[in-house]
Amino acid sequence: MSETATNPNDFKVVTFTNKENFAFTPELGCMYDSRPIFGKSGASVEPGESVVLPYHVGNLLAKNLAKQAMVRTAPADAAGIPTGVSLWNEELLKTRQHSYITQMYVEEKPVAMSETDRLMAKVEEYKSMVEKLVGSRTSTDENSQTPEPPKAPEGGSQTPTAGNQTPQTPSNDPVGYKDKADVIAELEKRNIPHDKRKSKDDLEKLLV
Repeated sequence: MSETATNPNDFKVVTFTNKENFAFTPELGCMYDSRPIFGKSGASVEPGESVVLPYHVGNLLAKNLAKQAMVRTAPADAAGIPTGVSLWNEELLKTRQHSYITQMYVEEKPVAMSETDRLMAKVEEYKSMVEKLVGSRTSTDENSQTPEPPKAPEGGSQTPTAGNQTPQTPSNDPVGYKDKADVIAELEKRNIPHDKRKSKDDLEKLLV
């Protein structure tokens, strides 16, 4: 697949959720253009796990998962006699397929590039973004408990010296962020309202 992206769905971002009771592995169809897609386990998308993906990747994974689920629940043949019931029809397949994906937002159109390369780059970007958001929230929770300052000795006041002065709180001046995911993680950490569709430069201005 080497054509450049022109489809209106090219820049949609979705959440793909495995709502079945079995792990969705590359062997079962959890892949795009022969490239495997994994969740946190690094081997599959586990039951109940969600992964942020480009629309085309998430939509194909949802279709493959729907087929696997419907095959597993299809009526069994009795004594080798076909039941005459189809494993699925297009309407039921699409309904189940759509139940696994939720659209999040639409990104700005980037520089034209190979469809597969663009989508796989997005897979890595969204994975990095989720990891950084989870990490920043964990760090914020750990730092929320500020230790009490030392009490002054009785009968006198404690005067800070050069050795025990309270460090100044660092300013919120913008620093160098490696990529858009870093900027979004910092905005989430500060609870600053933002539009994820904006470019890295535009989002970084909100941190000034």
